[in-house]
Amino acid sequence: MQAAGAILALSLLLGCSSQKAPLSVAATVEAAPSTSPTTTPSVSSAAMDPAKIPANTEGITSQFPLEGLASSVIIDSVNDAQTIRARTVAGQGELLMISSGPEERGHLNVSSNYGLEGDQTYQADYSIVYRKGNQDQELFKLPAFLFVQPTDRVLDFAKVSFNEADIYLLTPQYKSGHGLAGYAFAIDKRSGEAFPLSFVQDGIVQDTLVYAELQPAPVNDHEQLVVFTPVGAGGEPELEPRVYTLDLVNHQFVARQSKSEGL
Repeated sequence: MQAAGAILALSLLLGCSSQKAPLSVAATVEAAPSTSPTTTPSVSSAAMDPAKIPANTEGITSQFPLEGLASSVIIDSVNDAQTIRARTVAGQGELLMISSGPEERGHLNVSSNYGLEGDQTYQADYSIVYRKGNQDQELFKLPAFLFVQPTDRVLDFAKVSFNEADIYLLTPQYKSGHGLAGYAFAIDKRSGEAFPLSFVQDGIVQDTLVYAELQPAPVNDHEQLVVFTPVGAGGEPELEPRVYTLDLVNHQFVARQSKSEGL
């Protein structure tokens, strides 16, 4: 009898332990997802590492110094070299404004004197080139040049004809609130030679001609270039437009002294 009782107790003990085992296994399977390595650690690490967040929405860093107007620009794309931004038939060839390196194309993220929010921006090392046949003659360089336009159309050189030469004026920036800056180039009608022109006033030589945004564009009047000058904030307008005489020998436009200056 004692042996039979011992056998019965042992069988009951084994039966109880066999019923509890599945519960512990099931609990282990349900707990695994909360500590599973299949969760996305990249999300949490990016949130904790601000350096991985792009500086702007496109994540493109400019190759040029962040100065002046550039601080208001968001870069959208980078074009290859040889992008043409201005083009005009001139003489027996054509004048081009062309990038000599990668061009950054973007837009203004805030309105200013230089353009409205959303206007197109362009920056590159540009060259002004006279292309005749298969030959390119570089006339002028515009390093790290940044300008704004309301659209992406290719710009024109404005033509002003003189007896001895055709003058082509390029003004990349369409507004500034302080006058527009134009670059002038000549095609000599006799020799066909192309060259840039500088502007001389009171002995000071400059590469650009600055003229008023709202007045008529520079024009030839009796073989002289007539230019309406800009008026800065709080400034007084000049009583007369400035008048420049073309000097092809020295590749210059020389300002004539006004009557008020001669007094």
